[in-house]
Amino acid sequence: MMASEYLEQIGAVATLGASGGGGFFAVKWFAEWIAGRLDKREQRLDDTAAKLIAGLEQRIETLTSRLDMVERLLADCQKQHAKAEAEVMKLTAIVESKGIINQKAQAIVAADRLAQAQGGD
Repeated sequence: MMASEYLEQIGAVATLGASGGGGFFAVKWFAEWIAGRLDKREQRLDDTAAKLIAGLEQRIETLTSRLDMVERLLADCQKQHAKAEAEVMKLTAIVESKGIINQKAQAIVAADRLAQAQGGD
């Protein structure tokens, strides 16, 4: 009787071990499957983020080049504006001095006419 009890206990332990091992294997497989899915999802997110970052870096380079060009054009415009302002000031001075010359000429003509009028009396 003892031998059959041992066999029953060995069978029960073997069944328990097989069930525990099978259960452990199933849980391990399920955990690896979930982790694999999460890794794939994480990899897709990483790839998407890398593409987004590369696109943004390219856009930054394009905008930086454009900004440099606009700044050069602005500097050229400022130089042209300074030249135009200097020309306006020069022309204003010429116009003002022409007005002064005209006033002096009128004063001379008036003085000559006055002198002629007094001398002709």
